[in-house]
Amino acid sequence: MKIGIISDTHNNIEITLKAVAVFKERSVEMVLHGGDLTSPKMMEFFKSLSCDCRFVLGNSDIDSDLLNDRAQRLGFGCVEDTCDITVGGKRILVFHGDNVPLFRKAVASGEYDYIIKGHTHFFENYVSNNTRVINPGSLFGDDEHTVAVLDTETDRVEKIRIEME
Repeated sequence: MKIGIISDTHNNIEITLKAVAVFKERSVEMVLHGGDLTSPKMMEFFKSLSCDCRFVLGNSDIDSDLLNDRAQRLGFGCVEDTCDITVGGKRILVFHGDNVPLFRKAVASGEYDYIIKGHTHFFENYVSNNTRVINPGSLFGDDEHTVAVLDTETDRVEKIRIEME
């Protein structure tokens, strides 16, 4: 399964639309957002993907009630601090990345095939305790803007730069 991974969009509409277009081009079957949408309106752009999209809360997602209301109306389900799912026989934990004790416990448990996080705005892709940890980077700020696509069948992670024009 191809999973689009995105985080820290921070209300950056233009570049988020470009990232969604990349996910369409890559024919992703699911999108996981690692938090810091910062505005419920950002979820609207993911509806055009016509695939399962999951969102978690980040430290800049102040109004969780508004985010949850929009997510429910768009059919995305609830937005919580974590999302623990199994897809194609692979167990995945998604959280923002600012809860270090949670991260350490999840890696140490060996229960997850993948841990998806954001928060630092830097791309990461490494294996720890048989768990692949992926941070897609950020679509915010002046540094590099990146997302990722995970192929769960091959365990391959593609880092994709999103260029500003």
